[in-house]
Amino acid sequence: MSDLERRLTQLGGELDWPPTPDLTTPVTARLTPAPPARRRPTIFRKSFAIALAALLVLAGGVFAAVPSVRHSVLEFFGLRGATVERREHLPPAPKPRPPAVGRRTTLQHAREVLGFDPLVPAAAGSPDAVFVDGSVPGGRLTLEYRPRRDLREAKSTGLGLLVDQFRGDLNPDYAGKMAGQATRIEPLMLDGERAIWVAGAPHFFFYRAPGNAFEERRLRIAQNVLLLEHGRLLVRLEGAFGKERAIELARSLGAP
Repeated sequence: MSDLERRLTQLGGELDWPPTPDLTTPVTARLTPAPPARRRPTIFRKSFAIALAALLVLAGGVFAAVPSVRHSVLEFFGLRGATVERREHLPPAPKPRPPAVGRRTTLQHAREVLGFDPLVPAAAGSPDAVFVDGSVPGGRLTLEYRPRRDLREAKSTGLGLLVDQFRGDLNPDYAGKMAGQATRIEPLMLDGERAIWVAGAPHFFFYRAPGNAFEERRLRIAQNVLLLEHGRLLVRLEGAFGKERAIELARSLGAP
């Protein structure tokens, strides 16, 4: 039995089912002989269970991907490729570690192997390092920028700017974030595209490895982050900058 089936089974036992409607009278009046009407509640329950299962699946399998459903989710935000949850309680803070970025390469090579055209924030200039992770459907591109005067160092990465991008349409909930009550989570619209600004108190960030269950050791502490839908891509910009600077960087995204 899958995790989803177990959750549905448990939830089904806890639901307060509505009273069974009286179907005998109208059916008897219209049909001769009157067929048995006792099957109707079963159909109603099956339909309700199917609808409930569909809602859980459409939510992106969120409860199967996070550490534990025992922690209360206070708010949930979703983009195509990423989810953000505000939780009452967070898991223990992981040890600081550098981001997992894949193999180092060049923008030219990345353009040849990725399933999309790379985007570079013109407002930040050319990246200091380029990485590709081929384990993700369509590939994941990571751009690193060293700290400088207009991009001060982020404690979470040791960089001035970290840019990740991947096919959100192929990886609906690949990137995940968990934030506490002190973290600011602000949904935005940038030039017609949906975005989420996460800032203030540090939060937890992780990638859900395709086909694998969530592993708490993959959690990483992140600083300020702007998540942006850019066409079929999900772009993630992390740094010590404020919202205005993040929006400036996002709006300057384009082909190198």
